[in-house]
Parts: sequence; C-alpha cells; structure tokens
Amino acid sequence: MTYSLAELFPAGAAWVDSQVKPRTLQAPLLAPLPVIDPRDWQGKAVPERQWFVEGWIPHRTVTNLSGAGGSGKTEIVLQLIVASSLRIQWFGKDVAEGPCLYFGAEDEADELHRRLETIVTYAGRKLSDLEGVRLIPLAGSDAVLAEPDRTGNLKATTIFAKLEAQARALRPKLIVIDPSADVFGGDEINRAQVRKFVSMLRGLAIDNDCAVLLLSHPSLTGLNSGTGTSGSTAWNNSVRSRLYMEVVDKDPDARVLKVVKANYGRTGEMIPMRWDNGVYALDNGPDPAVERLVNKSVDDVFMSVFLKLTGQGQTLGPNVGPSYAPKKISKHSDAKGFDTQRLAGAMQRLLDVGLLRIEVTGPPSRRYTQLVATSN
Repeated sequence: MTYSLAELFPAGAAWVDSQVKPRTLQAPLLAPLPVIDPRDWQGKAVPERQWFVEGWIPHRTVTNLSGAGGSGKTEIVLQLIVASSLRIQWFGKDVAEGPCLYFGAEDEADELHRRLETIVTYAGRKLSDLEGVRLIPLAGSDAVLAEPDRTGNLKATTIFAKLEAQARALRPKLIVIDPSADVFGGDEINRAQVRKFVSMLRGLAIDNDCAVLLLSHPSLTGLNSGTGTSGSTAWNNSVRSRLYMEVVDKDPDARVLKVVKANYGRTGEMIPMRWDNGVYALDNGPDPAVERLVNKSVDDVFMSVFLKLTGQGQTLGPNVGPSYAPKKISKHSDAKGFDTQRLAGAMQRLLDVGLLRIEVTGPPSRRYTQLVATSN
C-alpha cells in the first residue's frame, strides 16, 4: 500500500509540497515501533544469556579490548580464534565453538601466518585443523569501515559492506576488528560519531548472531590510570564489555588481562599470563617447591653477607636509609645478583623465623634501630 502526501499530512500538504519533491511513501516507513508489554512474558522461559567467553565476551554485542602497542592484544586474540576452532580452552576459559572472522589493519598475511603456525604448534595441532577461520589482512590498504560525510554524520563505507557480506557468508561466532584507529574514520573525541560507530558494530553482531571484539590503543591517561580508556568517554560507555591488557612493571614477559567494564557480568576478574615460546600461556604462579628453593638461596646469601659486614663493625638496619640492610647487601660482591627487593623478602623471612631480631640502641637523645643475628 502507498500513501500520498495529502493523505499523510492533510493539514499541511501544501507546506510539505513546498519542502520536498512530490512522491509517495512506502508502508514500511510507517511501521510501528516494537512496543512490548512485559505481561506477555509471564509464564515464558527467561532466555539464557549467551557468551563467546563467559563473563568476558558477551554474545550479540560489542566488546572492546584495549592495550598499549606491543602489549600482545593481537596475539591473545589469535589464540582465542584458534581456541574456538580447535575446541580448546583459552587461558582456562571455555570458548564458544564456531567460525571466526578476523579483520586486521596492522599485520600482513605473512605475519599472521607466522603467528598462527606458532599458536597451533604450541597446541599440538596443525594449520589444516583450523576449520572456520577466515582472515582479512589489510595492512597498508584502506580499512576504514565508517567515516563522516560532508555534514559530519558518520556513514558506513564500501569496506563495511564487504565485511558484512563476508560475515553473511561465514556466519561466524566471533568477528574481530583490529584496531579501532585504522577502521574508524571519524573524530574519536566526537561522542555522536563514536556512538554511531559502536552502534554499527553492534548491528553487525545482531544481524549475524555473533560477538564483535574491537581492539584499540589507550590514551596516555588511560595507560597511566590503568583503565585503558581512550578519546571520548563514549568508547567506554557504548560497549557492553571492556577488557584491558596490562603490561606488568619490571617483568617484560608478564601480562594481566582484566575485565574493567561488564554490563552483564562482574568487573575485576583477571587472567595472569606469561610469554612462553612464542605465545602467551596462563601464569599459575611459581612452583611452590621451586619458590622455596629460591627463597632459601636468597636467605643464605643474606645471612652470609650480613655476618660478614657486621663482623667488620658495620651497622645494618631494617628501615630504608643509609644503613638499610637489603640495599647494602645487594651492593656486595657476594650478593650473587639478588636485588634489594628479593633481599628485603629474605630479611622479613629471617625475622619471622627468629634468625634476625631488631634491636633499639644508642643514647636516649639519639636512638636508632639495627639488625642483630640471634644464636638460633
């Protein structure tokens, strides 16, 4: 059915005619809003929430994964795709099984080949086992999915249409887009453009009944605060889940993946991981037996050097300052490379077992503390 302008706007048809060219409007344009009466749900089963990774990556919406350049975001995402295809866990987490589509603007095909070969070999499998995995490497090419028109309104590009076509053909359980800086052609501090872009990606997730994972780089503020945020707050507000890949200070091989926003789950969950032969592996902490052995070695070095220095008449104390025992011992040639932090732990353990004690000495006007070896 069609409607004339006069039928739609009987009181102002002349004004409408003066503003637009005469035409007819199709009935779909007049479709009512999807109004729901929740009473109709009474007695019906509540739909179970679906996840790609439970508690971390929800189904049919957009999750953001941020992290500094070189932190390992792409690596763990490729491991996620492999886990889905090979039906294995991802850092101890169950993963939905099914096809996965990776749209990447940073790495060439050869680099993805090298990384995936390493990942499947680590898992004891072969590249030929990766059923349902599709890669779209666009390094050095136009990868922009949306950009503003002359009026500033964000519009999908032909690249986005091509991505939609690939998704329709594959019917993936996960679409990865890596990274936002290369695919978002708008102004990242423009709230309207950011929200429109995330809305487009959510439409992609809903239309294809899958999860969408968008990778991004945090701002300097996001790095310093440990939140991983970037640009407009709309990036954080628009996604339903946000993960942050954090580099651990003083340990170049350690990473922590954190849930920093979870509309459908709980924030604060963490996955510790460590670089291991070309991939990241779940870090379950040191072996207790090995840790005890290492601690004993540090404790023995501490006591040996401590007795040598105090035997020379030097005073070593428990508090940070010129006579701080861990620092003075770390500088000795017999310290075997143990740093102040490890030696501070040894000092506390030796105090706990009674091999060292703290003694307050000196005249009333100038009291000070020192460490003394006991006879135990």
